[in-house]
Amino acid sequence: MDWLGIGVLIIGIAFAILVIYLLKPIKKLASVLGSLQQTTDRLPKVLDDVTSQATTVLQASNTTLANVNQQVTDISPVFHIIGEVGKEAEKFTSAALDKTTSLKQQTTGAKEFVTSKKYEGIFGLLSFLFFLSQKRHEISEKMPKTKSN
Repeated sequence: MDWLGIGVLIIGIAFAILVIYLLKPIKKLASVLGSLQQTTDRLPKVLDDVTSQATTVLQASNTTLANVNQQVTDISPVFHIIGEVGKEAEKFTSAALDKTTSLKQQTTGAKEFVTSKKYEGIFGLLSFLFFLSQKRHEISEKMPKTKSN
C-alpha cells in the first residue's frame, strides 16, 4: 500500500469510530423528534379544547357583565334621588346656618343695647325680648321662603 491508501484507511477508521460514537446521541435525537411528532399531532385537539373553554368563559363573562349593567341601570335612579336629597339638605342646612348666624348677631346687638341702656332685671329682660322680636321680624322679611313638602 502506498501512502495514499494508508491515509484513506486511517480516515475510514476515524470515520467509522465517529459514526459509532455519534450513534447513541443520534438515536436519542430520533426518539426526541418522535415524541415531538406525537406532541404536535395532539396539539390541534388541545387547542380546540382550550378554545372551547375560553369561549365558554367569555360567554359567562358577557352574561355577568350584562347582569351588572342592568343592575346599575336599575339602581341609578336611587343614586339620583340621594343626590337630590343631599342638595336639598345642603340648602336647608345653609338656610338654618344663615338664620343661626343672624340670630347670634341679633343677640349680640340686643346684649349691647341692654348693656348700653343699663337695663337690669325684668325690665332688661323685656327690652331684650322686644329687641329680638323686632330683629326677627326684619330678618323674616329679608329671608326667602323655603318650600316645604
